[in-house]
Amino acid sequence: MSQPVEVLLWDCDGVLQHGRFDWRSRLDGAVRPGFARRVFEAELPALRGERPLREVLEELLRLEQEQSDHVPITVEDLLSIWEQFDLDPEAIGVLTAVRDLGVPCMLATNQQDHRVQHMREVRGYDDLVDGSYYSSEIGAMKPDRVFFERVLDDLGLPGEQVGFVDDVAANVEAARSVGIRAVLHDPASGAEGLVEDLTPLVPALAHLGARP
Repeated sequence: MSQPVEVLLWDCDGVLQHGRFDWRSRLDGAVRPGFARRVFEAELPALRGERPLREVLEELLRLEQEQSDHVPITVEDLLSIWEQFDLDPEAIGVLTAVRDLGVPCMLATNQQDHRVQHMREVRGYDDLVDGSYYSSEIGAMKPDRVFFERVLDDLGLPGEQVGFVDDVAANVEAARSVGIRAVLHDPASGAEGLVEDLTPLVPALAHLGARP
């Protein structure tokens, strides 16, 4: 049997929560092709905690208006898009099962200030986990290995005692590069796949049949 981890880190988007629509088609359709790419590029400093999301979006829209007579979208419209996601109740059930086994669970996720506030104050994530590592608060974002180095420094644990689950291969590889026992989750596999992915990190899940 594998040695259980002392702490399990969880990605959010694609693991614990899922978007309600294709952001790229929604944004490009609302303004013009390429707008979604510009939005995501503008978001990067906010994801790293360098600037507030509202500020970078206001700047982006000013630039768009200089190139077009009418931009049919506002900052509030853009901010609301980051609120359009649903928590996966079955995945949350798996997380709860892991916590019930005595393994602390913490978020390890790329999120800017606006979404952090929404996740905490509206979606109640602080009550679901034992702690959170949001990229905008620790000043680095996945897949930069600095993100994981800062998490390990804060935990005060060696990487082999820490587990991590994410649906992006680059993030998993970055975590492994600092010694974290990271696993790749396919969102299409659902809660059953999530349990299978996590069992090497939390072996007792296999005996509980921990499926919501």
